[in-house]
Amino acid sequence: MNKKWMKPATFLLLAGVVGVTGLTIANTKVAHADSEKGKPFAAAAELKLGKNTYVIDQKTADMNGDKVDDIVFLVGEKEKADDIYASHMNIVVQDGKSKAYSKTDMKELGGYEGELTLADFTGDHVADAFVKTATGGSGGFYSHVIATFENNKPAVIFGEKENEGIHFEGKFVDGFKVVGKGSQLDKPLTIDVSANQDVYVAAKLYDIAGKLVKTNEDVSVFSYPFGALTPIDMDGNGTYELVGEQRIVGMNNADTVSHINTVWGYQGGSKWNPWEVEYSTFLVKHPGEAINTMIGK
Repeated sequence: MNKKWMKPATFLLLAGVVGVTGLTIANTKVAHADSEKGKPFAAAAELKLGKNTYVIDQKTADMNGDKVDDIVFLVGEKEKADDIYASHMNIVVQDGKSKAYSKTDMKELGGYEGELTLADFTGDHVADAFVKTATGGSGGFYSHVIATFENNKPAVIFGEKENEGIHFEGKFVDGFKVVGKGSQLDKPLTIDVSANQDVYVAAKLYDIAGKLVKTNEDVSVFSYPFGALTPIDMDGNGTYELVGEQRIVGMNNADTVSHINTVWGYQGGSKWNPWEVEYSTFLVKHPGEAINTMIGK
């Protein structure tokens, strides 16, 4: 059975969530002829960045609120120009008027095929910078960062902590079930995992009657950070929200016991609140052919 908790002043049009591809962000322009994407970043030395700093992505928008388009660079260090992995990623904005640079100070962000999206997440009618990059780990999750540059003062408002999403920790219990708690949720979650009981019995996690065999010191259940996080203007007011997907895993990385789907809105003061949280239970699950069905809303 699908569970869901609605937060205060929550609303969600699921039709606006499903099938969103090729998202176009208002007031965002992709630099074409003058793009430095893939090239060494010319201002690396001036900004005291590594000598092997390259431009990973580049776009233009008004980032500081002066009504003039600025150039936004996602930069990172690479061993070779054609590498798809970059370390020490940062967001750099060149002011459209003064041509001066401002940058974030993110020392640990790294990943594969970084992407830059510009949209207003705070509601101040000024674009913010959203970065998505694959970690390359077996969990299939991504790192995401959002930074603001109002008045040319960079500030990260969505970082590693926020990228955890709903942090769930739980355990297997008798009856082919998982129970646990998730951050930002008022109620515990109970997940029916009986669709995978044949695998669990074969692994001697449970006996045939559904009695837990292994202790919870042997097996823990937890959530991964976001496997997907997409900016979507849910209510068409020009301020973008974040629609996220996470996995809860059990015996091993391949044992997905549930998915968590969320919508997040920025509340100011670097605080992101979940507008809606839902998780799903498998009704049928065959090796290599899992069917994850969510019932109701």
